[in-house]
Amino acid sequence: GMGVEDTATRTIEDVQTEDAAFRAAEATAPPMDPAEEGAALKGMLSDAGTCDRCGRVAAARWGACATVADAARAMGDEELGVKIGRVVEDLDAAHLRPTSIRKRLDDGVDAACHGVVTLLANLK
Repeated sequence: GMGVEDTATRTIEDVQTEDAAFRAAEATAPPMDPAEEGAALKGMLSDAGTCDRCGRVAAARWGACATVADAARAMGDEELGVKIGRVVEDLDAAHLRPTSIRKRLDDGVDAACHGVVTLLANLK
């Protein structure tokens, strides 16, 4: 389907436009709850549908995240959430909050899979 072309033509401008939109929305967002964000990421990672979908959308990038995903699943919600918070802060990217990503995935926005990949790639 169209997913392939979308991924290939996604430019830095697209990312910045999306980011600007999220920044505006997130300015009014409630403060992050680490345990909630950790649980949200683990929920997405343990959902076969999400993993299949993001494997298709993010293709090669998704494979590289499998090991981090396993490590994330093994962590406590709070511990994982604190690490997520650090990534969100370091990258100044509120749209990488798992609750935000999950909402977009639920709304049918496949591109949100790139957020999952970016988040996993930056988790330390």
